[in-house]
Amino acid sequence: NFVGDAVVVAIAEAMLQNQGTGLRDLNLNNTGIGAQAGDALARLLRSNCSLEALFAVHNGQLGDSAGVACARALQENAETRVRKLVLADNGFGPAVGEALAALLRSNRSL
Repeated sequence: NFVGDAVVVAIAEAMLQNQGTGLRDLNLNNTGIGAQAGDALARLLRSNCSLEALFAVHNGQLGDSAGVACARALQENAETRVRKLVLADNGFGPAVGEALAALLRSNRSL
C-alpha cells in the first residue's frame, strides 16, 4: 500500500496533538515513505508515550538521516513505550547502525 510521505506526516502530527490516542502499533511496511515521513516519525518518537510498535520495512527512500533521527528520538524519550522497532530493508548505512547501537546501550524498553 503506497501511502507516501504526506499521509505519514498527517498521522504523526495527529498523534502528537492527541497524546491520549489508543494507537499502539503503526505498520508502515512497504508504503513508499521517504525522508519527510522519516522526519515526522522522529518527531513523533521523541515525545509519544503510547506507541508500542513501529514497523517500517521495505521503504528504501527513508534514508540514513531518518534512521538516525528515529534512533536518537527514541534515545531522548525517557518515557517511550516502544517495544518493537522493525526497520529492515530500508538501505540504511553504518550511521544508522551506530545510532541504533547507541540506543540499545541506554534503552530499557526495546
